[in-house]
Amino acid sequence: MSAEAHAAGAAPVQAQGPECLQAPEQEQGPVLAPAPAGDPRVLVAEGLEAVLPSGAGVGPWSGEILAGEQVLLLGPSGSGKSTLLRVLAGAIPSHQRGRVTGTVRLFDGTAGDPADGMAGGTAGGPDDGTAGGAADGFAEGAGVIDPVAGGVLATAPVLGHLGQDPVDGVCLPLIADDVALPLESACTPPERIGPRVHEVLSAMGVGELAHRSAATLSGGQLQRASLAAAIAARPRLLLLDEPTAMLDAEGVAAVRSAVDAATDQTGCALLLVEHRLDEWAGEQGLDGLPARTVALDRSGRVLADGPTREVLTAHGPALREQGCWLPREIEERIGGSWPAEPAGSAEPAGSAALVPLASAAPRSEVLLHLRDATLGPPGPSGRGEGSVLTGADLEIRAGRLLAVVGRNGSGKSTLLGALSRLDPLRAGTLEGAAAGLVLQRPESQFVADTVEDELSASGASQDVRRAMLERLDLADHAAQSPYRLSGGQQRRLSLGAMLLADRPVLLADEPGYGLDRAAHEAVLALLREAADAGRGVVMTTHDLRSLEVADEVVVIADGRLVGPLAPATLLADDGLLRRAGLRVADRPGSAHADDPAPRTALDPPALPRAPLARRDPTVLLGLLTALSIVCITLTDPAPLLVLYALLAAGTMLGLRRGPLALARAQAPFVLFAAGVFMVNVLSRPGHEPWPDLPVRVTSEGIVLGAALALRALVIGLGAVAVVRASDPGRTMTSLRTHARLPARIALALLAGQRLLEDLPRRWATITRAHRLRRPPSADGTPARLGPRAMARCAFALLVDAIRSSTRIAFALESRGLGTGERTQWRTAALTRADGALVVGVVLAVAAVLVLAG
Repeated sequence: MSAEAHAAGAAPVQAQGPECLQAPEQEQGPVLAPAPAGDPRVLVAEGLEAVLPSGAGVGPWSGEILAGEQVLLLGPSGSGKSTLLRVLAGAIPSHQRGRVTGTVRLFDGTAGDPADGMAGGTAGGPDDGTAGGAADGFAEGAGVIDPVAGGVLATAPVLGHLGQDPVDGVCLPLIADDVALPLESACTPPERIGPRVHEVLSAMGVGELAHRSAATLSGGQLQRASLAAAIAARPRLLLLDEPTAMLDAEGVAAVRSAVDAATDQTGCALLLVEHRLDEWAGEQGLDGLPARTVALDRSGRVLADGPTREVLTAHGPALREQGCWLPREIEERIGGSWPAEPAGSAEPAGSAALVPLASAAPRSEVLLHLRDATLGPPGPSGRGEGSVLTGADLEIRAGRLLAVVGRNGSGKSTLLGALSRLDPLRAGTLEGAAAGLVLQRPESQFVADTVEDELSASGASQDVRRAMLERLDLADHAAQSPYRLSGGQQRRLSLGAMLLADRPVLLADEPGYGLDRAAHEAVLALLREAADAGRGVVMTTHDLRSLEVADEVVVIADGRLVGPLAPATLLADDGLLRRAGLRVADRPGSAHADDPAPRTALDPPALPRAPLARRDPTVLLGLLTALSIVCITLTDPAPLLVLYALLAAGTMLGLRRGPLALARAQAPFVLFAAGVFMVNVLSRPGHEPWPDLPVRVTSEGIVLGAALALRALVIGLGAVAVVRASDPGRTMTSLRTHARLPARIALALLAGQRLLEDLPRRWATITRAHRLRRPPSADGTPARLGPRAMARCAFALLVDAIRSSTRIAFALESRGLGTGERTQWRTAALTRADGALVVGVVLAVAAVLVLAG
C-alpha cells in the first residue's frame, strides 16, 4: 500500500471485544489515560501506524495488551505483521528506516520474582529522561517506555523478540552464553543464571545443546535456542514472528508448552505471528489458539480485533481469499476444498504449456535411481563425518511428485544433496538424469540483478520467459531486484528459474517454509504442474498440508527410508506419523544406561586436555606481551635463538603438538622472517666477508637480519601458542574478569566470532546454489564454478554478511547489551598453575638474558 494511502487513514477499524480501543479519527493519538495502581496493561497503542520507505505499511492500530494475554496477529504476506512487531520492539526507526505516527507505550513492571534479579527496572520512567512520566498522563513512578523514541535498548528490559531468521537470532558462539546474555543484562545474580539457562533450554527440548557452537546447529535447533533467549529474562511482552516455521511436531509442541508456561507463571503477554495455526493449536482446535486475534488485510489495515473465534468466523472468508491460513475447523465451516484450489492459478493443474520440458520421459519411467546408499552431510572439507541414512533405495519417476518427510535433523536435506549430486555418497550408487535443486533460502541461488535476468540466466527464450513471468505473477516486477521480492515471490522465482533450466528431475527443499496460504499454494501448484509435465519432482516437508499434492510419500525414520507410500496410507498410520515427526510422539527416553549424560548449562564448560590450554588467557596474553617487549630490545641473535628453542619446546609440550604441526602453523611467520633476513643481508652497509659474490653481503646485515628474523619468529610462535591455547569465549571471559574489558566490547567481539564461524557454511551454501544454476556435466554432476562465478559468489557472501551483521546487532540490543550495569555469569579464577607458569617463564627468560650478557 502506498504511503499516501496509509496517511489518509481511509479504511475503518472494526473492533470486537471490550478490551480493544477504537482507532482515533485524527492522526495524532490522544493523551493516554492515567495508569491506576496495579495496572495490568503491558502495552497501549493509539493510532499506531508505520510506513516504510517502499510505501508499504501497517496500521493504524489502537488497542491494549494485558498481562498474561495471548494475541494472534493474522494477515497475508505483505500486510505488515513483522513491521508491527519491529515497531513494538523499538527497531523502527532506530534500526530500520520508516515513519511511525501515533503513540505506543510499554509498561515496565516486575516480570518475575524480584528476588530472582530478573525483574524489569524502571527504564523509560520519569527519572531517566526517556518517554513516560506525568506528562504522558501516567501515574508518577510507573515505568513507561516509548519504543519509537527509546529504541531497542529501551524495550529490552521488558520485551522478548524472536525474528523470522533463526540463524541470526543466536548472536554468540555458544548457546548457553547467548541465552545467559539477557539475564546478565537484567543483573541476575550469577549463581542463578546457570539454572535459568538450563530451565529454558530444557523447556525447548534442547537442554543438551548448551555447550554446542551455534555454527553446528540446524535451523530448527537455532529457532528453539533463539526462543529460549527471548523468554529467559521473563519479559512482560513476548513478540514471536513465526516461531515454528522450521520445526517438526515435537518442536512445535515444545515451543508451545514453553510459551504457555511463560505466560502462566510470570504473566508474560504474547503477540504471535504464525501461519501453522493447526499445529500451534494442537488437539484443542480453536481453543488452543490465542484467545484474541488482530486481523490485518492485505493493505495493512486492521480488519478486526477481538475474540479469536468471533474474528475467524466473521472474517474467515475474506482472510482466506487474501491468502491467509485458517484453522481446519474454520475451513470446514466456510466450505470448499481444504486446502482450496491454488490461488491465482489460471491454468489447470495438468497444463504444461508454461513449464517446458525438451524431452519428456514416458510417465512412471525411472529417471533417477538411488541404490543401497549411505548418506551423510558434507563437512568443511566436503567429505563430512558420520552418516544419517543407511541402506537408502529410492526411485524418482517421471510424472510423479514424491514428498519426503521426517523429523528435524533426520536427513531430508542430506538426501536432496545426494540426489542432486552436490554431495558424494558414502556408499552405494546413483544413476540417472540430472537434477535441479531449489534450496530453503531461495535468495542464495540468485545470479542476476533483475527478476527477468534471473530467468534469462536459465537459457530460455524471451517468449518463454515472459510466459513464465505471467505464470509466476511476477510480470510487474520484471525490472526489480530479486532481493526486494517477498519470501513467496522469491520462492516462486527460484522455482521458475530452475524449471526453465530443463532438468528432468526437480528437487525442492521445504518449498512451503514460512509462506502464507496464497504463496504456499502457488508454489505447490508449480511443483504439481512440473510433475504433470513429465518431470520427476521431490520435495521435503514437515507440513501435512503439502501432502495433498503428492502422489507418494517417503518417511525418514531411525536412519532409514520407509516407503514410498500413498499419502492416505501415511495419514492413516498414527505410529508412522509420530516416527516422521508429523505428530508428537511419546518419548519414554531412548538413552541407553551406559550412554554418558549430556552436558547442560548446569555443568561447567569442558576443560581442554592440553596443559597450556588450561591456563588463563589473560595470563598467556600478558606473558606474550612481556616476551615481545624483551625480544624488541634484543639485537643479538644468540639469546633470541635460545628463546625460540625454549618456546618451541614448551609449546609442543604444552599443546601436545608435534614439530610438523608446529611448523605448518608458523609458515606465514617463517616466510615473513625470511624476507626480513634477506632484505637486511642484501641492503645493510658494512664489512663484506665475501667480496667476490655477485651481490653485496655484509656481516652487519647478517647479524641484524638474523636478529630481526628470530625476533619475528619468537613473537609469531608465541602468538600461535596463545591462539591455539585459548578459545574466544574463555578469552573474553578472562579479559572481562581480570582486565576489566567492557562487556559491550567483549560481547560484540564474540558476536563477530559467531559470524566468522558461520561464514564457511554460508560460503558453501552460496557456491552450491550457484553451481546448481549452471548447466550440469555429462554425468549430471553440477558444474564447477569459474573465476567470474566465484567472484559473484564472493560478492553475495559479502552482502549476506553485512545483512547478518545488522540483524545480529539488533539481537544483541534486544538482549539488553548496552552500557548500563550488568552481572557476569562466568568468571575466570587464577590458579596456582597460572602463577607457576608466570614464574617459570620469567626465570627462563632471565636466565637467558644473564647468560647472554
